[in-house]
Amino acid sequence: QQISVKGATTIAGRIVTKFGAPLPGGGAEGIDRLFPAPKMLARAELSGLGLTGGRIATLKALSSAVAAGKLDFTPRESLEAKIAEMTALPGIGEWTAHYVALRALGEPDAFPASDLGLRKSAGGGEPVSTAALQAMSQAWRPWRGYAALALWTT
Repeated sequence: QQISVKGATTIAGRIVTKFGAPLPGGGAEGIDRLFPAPKMLARAELSGLGLTGGRIATLKALSSAVAAGKLDFTPRESLEAKIAEMTALPGIGEWTAHYVALRALGEPDAFPASDLGLRKSAGGGEPVSTAALQAMSQAWRPWRGYAALALWTT
C-alpha cells in the first residue's frame, strides 16, 4: 500500500474537508477545519476520496483502535511498543509505523529503514539494503529520527 507523502497529504486534505469540524475562530488561510476524531473516521463513508479499498480498511481499523483505546500513543510507551501496536493492524507496516512515530509522535529514535530515499542517501546515490541501513543506523541511537531527517535532505 505504498503512497507518496504528497498523495497522502492530498487524501488527508479531502478527509478533513469532508469530515473535519470547522476550526474555532476560522483559522489561518487554507487551514479552517480540524482533522476528524478517530470515532468519526471509524464510521465515516470514505469511498470517493481517492482511497483504495485496502486503505479504507486500514484507516477504519486504525481509527477504531484509537477510538476504542486499543492503540495508545501516550509518552509512557516505548517506541517498540508503539511500532508493535501499529503493525498489528491490517495494512500498517514497519515504514508507516516508524514514519507516524517520527512525524506525528515526535519519537527521536523512529527510523523507517526501508524508505528508498533514506537507503539511496545512505549509499551515496545507490541504495543500500534495508538490513544494511538498519545496521548502520544502530550507531545513531537514540537519535535515528534526526539522522533520517538529515538523510532525506541530502
